[in-house]
Amino acid sequence: MNISDKDYMYNIEQGRDLEFSRSIIEGVEIKLCRNNPHVYKPHVHNELSLGYIVEGSTDLTLNDRTIHYRSGDGVIIPPLMTHRCAPNDINQWAYVMLFVDSAYYSNLVSFSQAKKLPGNQTRKLIGFIEQLLIEKIPDTLENILIELLLEFGDKGITETTAANSDIINKIHDYILNHVNEDITLDKLQQISGLNKFSIIRNFRKLYITTPAAYHLQYRVAEAKRLLSKGADVLDICQELRFYDQAHLIREFKKMYGITPGIYIEQLKR
Repeated sequence: MNISDKDYMYNIEQGRDLEFSRSIIEGVEIKLCRNNPHVYKPHVHNELSLGYIVEGSTDLTLNDRTIHYRSGDGVIIPPLMTHRCAPNDINQWAYVMLFVDSAYYSNLVSFSQAKKLPGNQTRKLIGFIEQLLIEKIPDTLENILIELLLEFGDKGITETTAANSDIINKIHDYILNHVNEDITLDKLQQISGLNKFSIIRNFRKLYITTPAAYHLQYRVAEAKRLLSKGADVLDICQELRFYDQAHLIREFKKMYGITPGIYIEQLKR
């Protein structure tokens, strides 16, 4: 993004009325709004709108109904759907919105209804937006975004065929055999012949998570194995392509509950 983590939080909590910024994912913008006095007239967006209410409440008026949103609620509005947002108190009003270019997901997933996201989906969306601020690898974020779009989109029949299972197993084996390499969705498209959305959908059905998350988990597990054999942390970061030492420490603690340093000390007892 073009704004720092610190600036982002300041703008949400205290700062400017309105700000747009590009994310590091092509086709995705983020909008921050707090206590903005401009009149909310009926309008449309070319993009898919995904966001959540930080503070206050509002009535979202559509052509056929009105949806009430309050602090903590998540919202989804399809592209080109006329709507009007009317905050109940403009002086107590803040929200964050992602705009996703509809060309990004094309015909691979559809969105036909504006709706309020359930609490668990809102938490996932908030977590994704927060990760946009700290994650420096676009492909990791793209895995998460595609997973969210598949979950939030209209539900259809998406069976995993035997042929697709074989292809996904091939992707799985590729990840295991290339643990110390960068593995992008573009690369997985090349070796599988499936589009990114099919890769995410089918891989998740077989392995519970996305290829990027699985690759990261495997790298952390490999880092643990190397640490147990006395390898240096900095060497491990370089070999397994962690962004920096802090990245390894953060992911190691997520998986094992302790830092690499504590793990090494415990092995010495």
